[in-house]
Order: sequence, then C-alpha cells, then structure tokens
Amino acid sequence: MTHGKIKVAIQGGPASFHEVAAQQYFPEHDVQSLPCQSFRELCEALHKGKADQAVMAVENTLAGSILPNYNLLHQYNLFVTGELWLPIEQNLMALPGQRLQDLRKVVSHPMALNQCTEFLTQRPQLQLQESHDTADSAKEIREKGLEGVAAIASKQAAALYGLEMLAENIEDRRDNFTRFLVVNRERPKAVVSTNKATLLLQVSHDRSLADIFTQLSLHNIHTALIQTLPAIARSYAHYMVIELEGESSDNLQETIASLEPLVEYQQLIGLYHKTKYPEHPNPKKKVKSLQL
Repeated sequence: MTHGKIKVAIQGGPASFHEVAAQQYFPEHDVQSLPCQSFRELCEALHKGKADQAVMAVENTLAGSILPNYNLLHQYNLFVTGELWLPIEQNLMALPGQRLQDLRKVVSHPMALNQCTEFLTQRPQLQLQESHDTADSAKEIREKGLEGVAAIASKQAAALYGLEMLAENIEDRRDNFTRFLVVNRERPKAVVSTNKATLLLQVSHDRSLADIFTQLSLHNIHTALIQTLPAIARSYAHYMVIELEGESSDNLQETIASLEPLVEYQQLIGLYHKTKYPEHPNPKKKVKSLQL
C-alpha cells in the first residue's frame, strides 16, 4: 500500500542509481523522479519547490567523497533528513550485436569510470568519455544508434533502453557502495531516533581542531567525517564539513551547542537517523564476461 505520490529530484535520468536510491528510500510512496543534469540543478529544483525531496550522492567507497555537494547544501540552505547506502554494480552495455572487440569508446559518469579502473586499464584501446549520468549514457547510445560505443550503467538501464550486456560487475571491488543523502527544504525536527548530524564549520584563527575534538570526546561523540571543503567562488571563507554520531538527539544537540563558542561560523545542515553500513560477503570477485 502506497502513501501517495512524492516528487524526488535526482541527478541523472530514469534507471540511474539516484532513481534506484530514491525508490529504495521511499518504498511506501509512488516516487516520481525529477531528472537533473547536475547536482546544482538538483539543489535549484528543490530550492524552488519543483520537488518535494531530493536524493544526492556524497560518497563512494571506491571513488571517495563528493565534497562540493556539501557546499551546495550550504549555498541553497537545504537540510539533510536521511541517508542511504546503495550497492553499486557497474555493467558494460552496447547496442545488440556489438562485441567487446568492436568497441572503441566507453561513456559514463566520471564516478562510474573511476569505479571500473581495473577493467578499463586492461583495455587501453577504449577511449573514455565522461558524461553527466550513467543511465543517460545508455539512453544516448540507443537513441543515436551509436555503434562501437558502450556505456557503463546499471542493469536497469540496459533493460530500459534495450542494450545488450557485454560484461557484468566490472567495478573494481564488490564492496562498491554509494552513500546518498535525502534532502529537504525545511530544517528537520529532532526525534528520539535521531543519532547523526552534519555540520558546516569555519574554525576560528585562535582555536585549533584539538579544542573541537576535546568537546566531542567529552560528549562521547564519534566523528564519522571531517574534511575541508573546496573554496566557494568569490568567498574567502574556508569551511569544513563534520558528521557526528551520538547516542541520542539530546546528546547531539548538546554537543553542537558546546562547539559554537569554538568556531567562527557554524551551520547545522543535517539531523537524521544513521543508516547501517552494508556488508558484502565476498569483496573479491571476477568480472563476468558475457562473450567468449
């Protein structure tokens, strides 16, 4: 039984990993995806009320963090209300009848290409081309009838656009997971189950990170992430993002209040329930080629 329609802004198009993440996070809703070509466009759409929620990737276990996305949350005054870890399986696909030896180019999102380095390095004849989305790369091959060109995308994309799978699970490791944030326009209300917070900080010149870590230790807070963000254009301020995990909402909010005198600037951009980190039974695997 569904709880009605919900429009979710995603980066990419139908059958993208963002759409899969949105459907998994809102299983009791009829999810209508609002495709966006960039993360900035995604934030703009949510900020202007074109979507009810947004789903945004911020981290991949193989390719690392997408730090500029935290800057976007800050710039558009958006709030994190949840998170989801999604297993990512990358697959090579092309028009029906194509063979691996026929290929001269592979197109996909740069994060997907980075996740398949080993497979691609073994095939130096393939030219790599970055695109804004994995699934839309598959769509373009179908719509333009591109021979000699393959996409790296999900199995859902291959099925949706009628492409033939040439090799499955070509990611470097099976423990390939992407963390998505669920984003809203409104600041979340803390509930009993809230045990994670995301903060944007600007550390004072007369303070050190040691002062911050001392407070976190006193409040028994685990630091899940702390990283300096890329500089924002036309701004001399340098920010860092810090993700805190605590025992309860009260514990987190007391900690956040204790940090305020230690920093030049502080903005709460997320208050939510920590999702369980996925486990994979066998991180080592072999690429499954569908051609002899």
